[in-house]
Amino acid sequence: MTNYLKEFELNIDSAKISYNEGEPLKLNNDYAFFHNKNKFRKELNKLQYLFKNYTGDSLVASGIRDTYLKEEISEDFLIVFFTTNDTVKNADEIIEPKINLAFETGDYYLKSSTNYILLMSKDMAGLIAGINTLESVFTQVFEHYLKINDPEDYVKIRPFEIYSN
Repeated sequence: MTNYLKEFELNIDSAKISYNEGEPLKLNNDYAFFHNKNKFRKELNKLQYLFKNYTGDSLVASGIRDTYLKEEISEDFLIVFFTTNDTVKNADEIIEPKINLAFETGDYYLKSSTNYILLMSKDMAGLIAGINTLESVFTQVFEHYLKINDPEDYVKIRPFEIYSN
């Protein structure tokens, strides 16, 4: 039985959301937040506090190693990766298919898969909007998990893509 939230309630007028087939992302203690710029590191605090409120553990937020991310990608995008230490090593392969998306000021791309959640933007306005959307998704998922009250199951996030263009 798929015991995860089927759709998210988001207050985003210009965003396109699609839900993908496949196994959900199952949260566990191996996940952390990775980012490619220190200038927005503090923006991740709200997500860390959200996890602390629901799980008792504040997740780590680390920089993505230069060897995992091509310089041109890192220079052109603000990136937040919610994943494991092993998956972040494939950052280039995961991000590269999306670098040609058209980003205007304030736009972001957010994708959840079985192994990660990726947030990309070209500017701080888009990154902050994406973090706010991610906060809403995490809150809804945690609330759903508490509502179903099955401590033997994982907190699960259905695969989705949001493009706020």
